[in-house]
Amino acid sequence: MVRFGDGREGRMIGRRAFLRLMGMAGGAIALGACARGRPAGAPPGPRPPIEEEPGDLKVFDWAGYEVKALWRGYAEAGYPKPDWTFITTDEDALAKVRAGFRADVARPSGSYLQDWVSLGVLQPWDLSGINADELHPTLLENGKLDGLQYGIPGAWGFSSVLYRTDQVEVGEESWAMLFDDRYAGRIMWIDHNFMLVVVGYVLGASDPWDMTDDELAEAKAFLIDKKRLVRSMWVDYTQLYQEFGSGNVWIAYAWSDALAAMRAEGLEVAYADPKEGRHSWIGHFVLFADTENYWHAHEFVSAWNSRRSGEWLMENYYLGTPNVTARTDDVDPAVVEALKLGDPTALEEPHSHFERWIPRRSAYQRAWDEVKAA
Repeated sequence: MVRFGDGREGRMIGRRAFLRLMGMAGGAIALGACARGRPAGAPPGPRPPIEEEPGDLKVFDWAGYEVKALWRGYAEAGYPKPDWTFITTDEDALAKVRAGFRADVARPSGSYLQDWVSLGVLQPWDLSGINADELHPTLLENGKLDGLQYGIPGAWGFSSVLYRTDQVEVGEESWAMLFDDRYAGRIMWIDHNFMLVVVGYVLGASDPWDMTDDELAEAKAFLIDKKRLVRSMWVDYTQLYQEFGSGNVWIAYAWSDALAAMRAEGLEVAYADPKEGRHSWIGHFVLFADTENYWHAHEFVSAWNSRRSGEWLMENYYLGTPNVTARTDDVDPAVVEALKLGDPTALEEPHSHFERWIPRRSAYQRAWDEVKAA
């Protein structure tokens, strides 16, 4: 889940600036204890003055999300500029925290939320301290584990198939488009074990996010056979934009923001609504258990999820905002179409499947490594 911008507020960014910034990036639940001594899940006590906290907020997030437009309200309240450490991949971020790294706030992908909570390094949020009544209830519910609000949505989007309508003949939109023999050498996959989940849906696995050994072996074999069709696999959007934008690739695993970006390049493209359902992702803000900036963290997340910030996020980064009061008047119509903004069912089953925790992620990763090595 990596999205970038050039920090210029209120304007769409150019492709060169976008790509330049892109290059910057590359279950038992253990409950944490609040720094103020409140155990996880306990009702909040009286809120102390925020001035009692140090105020040196440390944020662990993806490069490009440090732009002031996304936290302007926090700055306008007089709080100091936060200090950012950047996430490169979810696996690396998890390993970094496991090794002892701490911040006040982080924003891992929702499919990794269970992993973070299980480390015992987080505490739940106090919804009375944020603008929860303005946030999409489905996205907010996705951040709950054992009834506790460990994740606050900060942005969302889809994963699906981006394709050239002037080059690709489509009978029925499907994830199977990524495996179409007719377009050998014109297909691009993402370099991630999510490709096994994709195949799980195509092959009809009982639960693509938690496949049996036999289902996983079948998915692996399928990918190994179809790998010959793939021109390349992308790790960050620099690669995808270059290959797709240059015309080398006609079909690709992509996030929804790619539709508007490629249309801006003058390409005739569509963003598939696969019969198997799109995948939807959420970047959840999490709160470290030992933070000394408990209320600063809540103020920061509220500012991020304000209507103004949400509109900027949609207009500039082509992403969905959790804030339901945000208007789409100035949003590129391609983004409105790709994200199905205004459609209350867009994030619901069976139209969309939330990217979720993969209990056997290590087995998926081994299978994916074998696909790449084949």
